[in-house]
Amino acid sequence: MSQVREVEFDRIVALVLRTGAFGCFFVMLTGLLIGIFHKGRAAHDVELAGVLLMLATPVVRVIVACFLFFREKDYRYGYISLGVLVILLLGSVFGVGEH
Repeated sequence: MSQVREVEFDRIVALVLRTGAFGCFFVMLTGLLIGIFHKGRAAHDVELAGVLLMLATPVVRVIVACFLFFREKDYRYGYISLGVLVILLLGSVFGVGEH
């Protein structure tokens, strides 16, 4: 990758991580506010959505990185990202029943 492409790559990945972090924060804050003002299951569900968003953010980051590497024709790192994505997905599939 050239220096110009690397800066663009870093900006896109940082945007994905920033969006996920702020989105998670606001969803969990909404769940907290719902829990303060309204008792019930709705607050728990909104907070759970925030946690799931927090867990999904790194996976989305790997997907975006994989796409960007293949778009740049940097196949070595594209396949490495794809391998990391497969490991993440297998870990979440086989780790669902574990406590």
